[in-house]
Amino acid sequence: MRACVSSSQPIIGAQSFADCGSLGLQEPPALLPNVLSLSLSNNSIVRISNFPSDYRRLQSLRLDQCHVERIDYEALAVFEQLRELDISRNSLTKLIIPRNLVSLRVLNLAFNSFTYVPDMSHLESLRLVDLSHNQLISVRPRMFPFNLEVVRLAANRFSHLSPWPFLHNLQELDVTFNDLECDCSLWHFVTWAEKLALFDSTMLPCRRPSELRKSPIDGKTVCGPSVTSLSPESSIVSLDDSHVMCCTALATPPPLLFWQFNGKNISNGLSQNRLSDSGKVEFCLELRKIGLKDMGKYRCVAALAGLNSSKEFSIERDKIPIVLNSAEGIMIYCQFTICTFIGVCCIISCCVMRTGGKVKDARRKRHEYMHAKVLEIPQSSPCEFCDVVGGEDGVEKDGGGEEDCEYWGDADTAAVRQYLSWRQIQNEEKSCK
Repeated sequence: MRACVSSSQPIIGAQSFADCGSLGLQEPPALLPNVLSLSLSNNSIVRISNFPSDYRRLQSLRLDQCHVERIDYEALAVFEQLRELDISRNSLTKLIIPRNLVSLRVLNLAFNSFTYVPDMSHLESLRLVDLSHNQLISVRPRMFPFNLEVVRLAANRFSHLSPWPFLHNLQELDVTFNDLECDCSLWHFVTWAEKLALFDSTMLPCRRPSELRKSPIDGKTVCGPSVTSLSPESSIVSLDDSHVMCCTALATPPPLLFWQFNGKNISNGLSQNRLSDSGKVEFCLELRKIGLKDMGKYRCVAALAGLNSSKEFSIERDKIPIVLNSAEGIMIYCQFTICTFIGVCCIISCCVMRTGGKVKDARRKRHEYMHAKVLEIPQSSPCEFCDVVGGEDGVEKDGGGEEDCEYWGDADTAAVRQYLSWRQIQNEEKSCK
């Protein structure tokens, strides 16, 4: 490896500082004599497998903005006197910190891609750790050493935080710019942080939850309760099946949890499980070998300081299927089929009988009407009758016979008029005789 081309500048006494930043380096360079502080910022060292042996004297090392994606465990194991390590603004997703870094006081891991906190509990000299602007979802407090004084966790992906009572020396805590949920679980963390005067709760992106109130019993501050369901609120089951219903409750202090069945309190089969980090409690009811007596309404209830919160579940029996591989099933199926066939036949017969009677009556009326219109008209000139009827006082109109014949109307009306005229003539002839 070639030595860093930048000159060594003495700072205090025998200590010196070497600035090898922005040189396009792809691997750590060799050190000049007496260099205790080294800056390799803004280079292109993607992977660090090892450092030169003379790096063991370093007390401060900067590797920020070097596009680092991986640092092997053996590379960090070379350091014996390192007090400050800056690996910020890179692409690290994980880091294993060796135990020989007993002198490390400042560790900067900001602006990387960590999804979990690296284990640094063995770094007893560590005082400041910066994990801001990563992808952390949760924090395992046991990953931190007891003597930490400053913890920076801004701009991550936390939704819940729990107190860290073992960090007795904590003086600064930054959890801003996280998507914290405004529920009772956050209240534990806020109360702990305010007691240590770490920050003002009004500076959080999420203010104290609105569920906070005074207990009517002892006047203490309580939060909640609130209940949410984890199982479908309506279920259809078969006899002798087993079924589990679960809810989650959130309250501070812990609430009284119980189940109700058709309005009556029950406790058999109740189990509780505290969910990590969220502060929620999961409680479930298991029904084994469900019978008819188990069908109905169930309710999970959380009670705290005179206030209840609940969720309702319903269990119904499924429809009984017809089993044809048994004598009883075949008999039921045959009876059902025969009854259905007879019923359909009866309905069809009734409809045919009613419809057939009406049709027959209608045909009879139409037949009579058709016969009623059959008239016998005398075999004579039609205008002879027209002249008789058309004339006034028995006097014929000159040239009016044909004109009157044109205004008889339709065929039926003309036939009736001719028939009436013919009857009148017949009557007159009889009277003359």
